[in-house]
Amino acid sequence: MAAERDTTDRYLAAYLSDRVGADFAGRISGVQRFGAFVKLDETGADGLLPIREIGNEYFIYDADQQTLMGSETGLEIAVGQRVTVRLREAAPVTGGLMLELIELEGKSLAIGPRGRRKGGPRKMSVQSRLKEVQRAKKRKRIRIQK
Repeated sequence: MAAERDTTDRYLAAYLSDRVGADFAGRISGVQRFGAFVKLDETGADGLLPIREIGNEYFIYDADQQTLMGSETGLEIAVGQRVTVRLREAAPVTGGLMLELIELEGKSLAIGPRGRRKGGPRKMSVQSRLKEVQRAKKRKRIRIQK
């Protein structure tokens, strides 16, 4: 079964390698600390949406709810959300697809220029992260009540 899945992934990556730069509709199928997995509607292929392709803010990973939440904007990425992604890379040898987020739930994302911040990624203490999670949850509650 695992060999069959690997073979399918490689064939799909080979097929999609000619379509790098194209936009695809899909659904978030998994969330991890390093990004999200997206299942493409057109082909059924699974690709990785790295956290660096989502935005320039710090994202807080909630393992219990399987979400990533932006510390500055409150942008929440969760399993089942509809997305539009752009295919950045297709590696037929490994069967891997790398994606870039274009739209989340039909809303275009206004993301600033990409690139590494001066001095590398921002480091946060555990207390700072907990405060950010509490602020993000509070913002979410306020949006739901409106």
